Amino acid sequence: MNVSNINTDFYEVTNPDEWQGRVDSVTDLDQFRYHQVVHCTDINHVKDEFELALLGFSSDEGVKRNQGRTGAAGGPAAFRKAISSLCWQGEESGFQDVGNIFVPDGRLEEAQLELGKAVHYLLGNGIKPFIIGGGHETAYGHFSGIASFLMETNPEAKLGILNIDAHFDLRPHNGIPHSGSPFLQAFEYAQQEDFDLDYFVYGINPANNTKSLFRTAEELGVGFCTNREIQDKEEESLNRVESFLRSRTHIYLTVCLDVFKASIVPGVSAPAWNGIELQHALRVFDLVKKSDKMLSMDICELNPSLDQDQKTAKLAGSLFSEWLS
Repeated sequence: MNVSNINTDFYEVTNPDEWQGRVDSVTDLDQFRYHQVVHCTDINHVKDEFELALLGFSSDEGVKRNQGRTGAAGGPAAFRKAISSLCWQGEESGFQDVGNIFVPDGRLEEAQLELGKAVHYLLGNGIKPFIIGGGHETAYGHFSGIASFLMETNPEAKLGILNIDAHFDLRPHNGIPHSGSPFLQAFEYAQQEDFDLDYFVYGINPANNTKSLFRTAEELGVGFCTNREIQDKEEESLNRVESFLRSRTHIYLTVCLDVFKASIVPGVSAPAWNGIELQHALRVFDLVKKSDKMLSMDICELNPSLDQDQKTAKLAGSLFSEWLS
């Protein structure tokens, strides 16, 4: 097994007390809930018998730099709390929670580096990472780990980033990355490293993306479907996603919760008044799972300080459950 070299200044093991919930039985697996099957593990002692690992990225520094509403640093803890009592439908072995990467004193760039190292390490041990953010600055650290892993193990790989999001997140950063810049940074990384990268966004809201961003997307060859296209011509939109999946050898799936309409996800920095429905995203999930190409996934922009009755956290949990199934 590979050895983790994560800087402990940026890492913490999950306290098992974060996983609390209803108990219907202590012996009958068929009545177990998530908190009864999770294994809180130090990432330095990760267990390779598990195919999956949950890792938090407790950050809203990128949102702060992007002049958004902060609070997403609390996303991982809120996510664990919200899903603890969900009914477990998986194998008896359960899944492992390998803790959090956090951002001390605003040191986002260093924390992204540590997240990338953690993702590379998990993939190198045959474990699929699921990252719960955190702002969408999570994505650049996540991507860098995937890219470094693929360059080391499969130089001919063609990575596709499939982003279910209302925003392109291709904004310039002038050397100071933020929650609006992760995929521009990914393209910059790919160009520098001669890495084969393509990018597709599902759910773009034109009212939330400037003409300049559309030009950047065109220059970079980014494919996308708008919210209206998905709502009015879903089958055609899904066909475009399927074509994108066929063109890539590996997929990194990232979901920004602000893509959904605000009535079902109030707990985000930039709520959408005309967002997509949960079932729209689930149909994309079906295509990704059918492709058997997904390497890793994250969910970003869960802001518990703005949530109502855990709606946003529970929707994120339903996406996690779908990923596990």
